[in-house]
Amino acid sequence: MEISTIPLYLYAAYSLETKGHSQWDPGISAFRTIISVVIEEMRHLSLARNLMLAIGAGDQITFYDRKFISHYPGLMLHRLPDLELHLEPCTKDLMDRIFMPLELPEKYDVPPQPGRYNTIGQFYKSIEDGFRYLADHDPEFWSQTPDSLKYQYTSTYWNYQGGGEPVVVSDLKSAMSAMKTIVEQGEGIDPSKAIVPTNPVSPQPGLNELSHYAKFKRIRDGIDVIGVVKPVPTDPRVADFEGPVIGLANLFNAAYCYVLCMLDKLYTLPRQLVPGRPSPRYHVGRTFIAAMSGLLYPIADILTRTPSGGHDGDPINAAPTFEYYDFSAEQSKSGCKTKKEHLMWLCDQAIVSFPELGGDDGVRWLLTEIPDVDLSSRDKQAS
Repeated sequence: MEISTIPLYLYAAYSLETKGHSQWDPGISAFRTIISVVIEEMRHLSLARNLMLAIGAGDQITFYDRKFISHYPGLMLHRLPDLELHLEPCTKDLMDRIFMPLELPEKYDVPPQPGRYNTIGQFYKSIEDGFRYLADHDPEFWSQTPDSLKYQYTSTYWNYQGGGEPVVVSDLKSAMSAMKTIVEQGEGIDPSKAIVPTNPVSPQPGLNELSHYAKFKRIRDGIDVIGVVKPVPTDPRVADFEGPVIGLANLFNAAYCYVLCMLDKLYTLPRQLVPGRPSPRYHVGRTFIAAMSGLLYPIADILTRTPSGGHDGDPINAAPTFEYYDFSAEQSKSGCKTKKEHLMWLCDQAIVSFPELGGDDGVRWLLTEIPDVDLSSRDKQAS
């Protein structure tokens, strides 16, 4: 679920020329609002992954997979009525037409919906019912949990300023807490109430925040100001571009897919608490966050500022396409042995036309610092 919404939200945020506004504006910028939702969606992704690990289903999902990466336009999976998702520039209409319906809160006393669902809350209600049934009827249901605990995600470094803490799933109670966080923090429970606990698992008086639905409604209502929007296309494809921008668009897609590879790598590494020894998991977790902000945003920013022709007489810029990048096929063309080497090679090709990728703290430098996802944890410790 979250892996299909994060590109939507990032694309809308990347389309904004104006990142913030003066102290006289009634709300914060739409850019900050959208990014705050992305941060929480990332945490929800880790909670869903912990749930799967706890019941022995962790190996059923690989983030870097052609079949798993979303395509746009595309229907939101299993939703009733159909909701078509698009990569679009940020507008009030986008909030009203896609973002708010996507995060629509459930009404009170509505039934669980295990197949096609009206709200995400009803979908999770059906999952909760399934967990309860299996916990009552299958004595081996939690048998995978003890071994999974060392692989579950416990530290969302990007989220210390709010949004609660990760939930380690070890039994039915903690599983319910994880799903409660996803639903209440994301969509909210009561459509008439915009405020939800900052930490739904352990709510405290005065520690509240807006649900995702309410945040998008503030943008729709003009409270959180959109500002200037770059002229970017709807549902772009690399095949739509011409000239050097093609290499830059491929670099973005490769970087995006590499971030997904880092997530996959993270869940193969156990937590390590041995004093004096480096922790590969810690390194991957920290640099994953750096890659999200230090790789994806700078490349997207250059893309969305680069003209790519016109449409019906109006100039239009390039934009990130969030497409699957086939490392295995493309590495053979570059002669690189690892995904990281190939990513650096792509950057070296693009930097000729886009020198902004260089510099002491630029994209090219950061690529030297991220871990190589093709190395084993033992190789990483030795390197």
